[in-house]
Amino acid sequence: MQNKYDAMQADIVQGDMEASSVMQKTPVETVKSILSRIGVEFEEGLPKETYIAALKEEFCNNSEWILKMIPRHFLEFLLSIWEKTEIEVSLEEWDYLEYLKIFGLVTFKKGNPITDEPNLIYCIPEMRDRFYFLLKSRKSRALMEQYEEWEKIICGLMYYYGMVEVAVLHENFMRVTKRVIPYGEFLTFVKCRCSLWAFGVLLRDVQRQKDYYQCVNVENPEMLLMYIQQHNDLSYKNIGKEDLFYISEAAGIDNRWPGVSELGTFMLDEMHMNYYRATVMVKTLLLMIQNGCEWGDLKEKMAVLPFDSPDMEEKVYDIVKVLYESAPLYELKGYSRKEYEKMFRQKQLKKKREMFTIINGRKRE
Repeated sequence: MQNKYDAMQADIVQGDMEASSVMQKTPVETVKSILSRIGVEFEEGLPKETYIAALKEEFCNNSEWILKMIPRHFLEFLLSIWEKTEIEVSLEEWDYLEYLKIFGLVTFKKGNPITDEPNLIYCIPEMRDRFYFLLKSRKSRALMEQYEEWEKIICGLMYYYGMVEVAVLHENFMRVTKRVIPYGEFLTFVKCRCSLWAFGVLLRDVQRQKDYYQCVNVENPEMLLMYIQQHNDLSYKNIGKEDLFYISEAAGIDNRWPGVSELGTFMLDEMHMNYYRATVMVKTLLLMIQNGCEWGDLKEKMAVLPFDSPDMEEKVYDIVKVLYESAPLYELKGYSRKEYEKMFRQKQLKKKREMFTIINGRKRE
C-alpha cells in the first residue's frame, strides 16, 4: 500500500460490498439493455433493483456470459486485481474498470493529487469467490482466446464493409473461422460483447425484414444502405484471417494499403507534424475515402494542411490519390476503386466474348 497519490498506481482494498450495491450505480437503461442483449425477458416499469437482481442472477448462474461478454484483456486485468495489493493502471485500464463495475466485479475510487489520496480499487469478495478459479482454468483460457479471435474477425470485416446484413456477416465469419456456428449464437455474441457496444450498432430494415450491423465509422448509414442494396449483384470481398487480425489490431488503419504508410511518413518527416496529428490526419482522410468522398471534396479537406511549397502540396496530393484508389470503400463492399474498376472491365470483356459464337463448318465443294 502506497498511501499517496500516483496517477498510474492504485491500492487494492478487500471490500465488504456486495455486487448488487456496486451494480446499483449503473443506469437502469444500461441494465435493461444488457438483459435484452442476452435474451432475458422483462416487464417495463419495475423497480431498478428488480432488473439488477435479474442481471446478477443470469450473469452469475451462467458461466458463459463472463467469458463471452468481457474481453480477455479485461479479465486478465481483473485477475491481477484479485491477486495483488497494488497495481499499475493505464488510462485504458481505467476504462476496463468502468465495464467491470457494470457487472459488480469491482468498483473503484480515483484519488486526489491535491490531498495526496491514492487511487483505490475495491475487490468484491462474492464475485472473486464465484469466478476466480473459473477464469484460471485451462478451458476458460481457451475460450477467452477463441472469443478474442471472434471479436477481431468481426471488427476486421466491419473495417472493410462498414455495414453488412448480419446473415452475410455470419456467413463470412464462418468462412474465415472454418467453423459452423449457429446464427443465434453468433448474433448473441455480437449483441453481448461489451467491447463491441461502442464499435457498432444493429439496425433493422423493417420493410425488408433484415438485420444489419453498422460500424461506428460509417458517416451516412441511410445512404450506404441504399448503395449496398442497389449493388445486390456485387458480393462482399473475401478477406483473409491475417489481414483481418492486422487491421483490427491497428484500429482500422492498414499500413500495407498503398498510400497509408507513405502519407504518414511524409507528414512526419517532410511536414514535421507530431505523431498524433499525423495519425489523426491519415485516419480522417482514410475514413473520408472509405465513406465514398469524391476527390474534389478530399482536396478541400487537405487545403488546411501546412504546405510549405506548391511542390510539397503536389506530393501530398499524389500520395493521397494512391490511397484514394486503393483503400476499400464501404459502398463497394470492401473493394477499392481500383479493384472494382478491374472487376468491371473483366465483366464487360466477358459480355463481349459471349456476344460472338464460333460456328464450325466445312468448305462447300
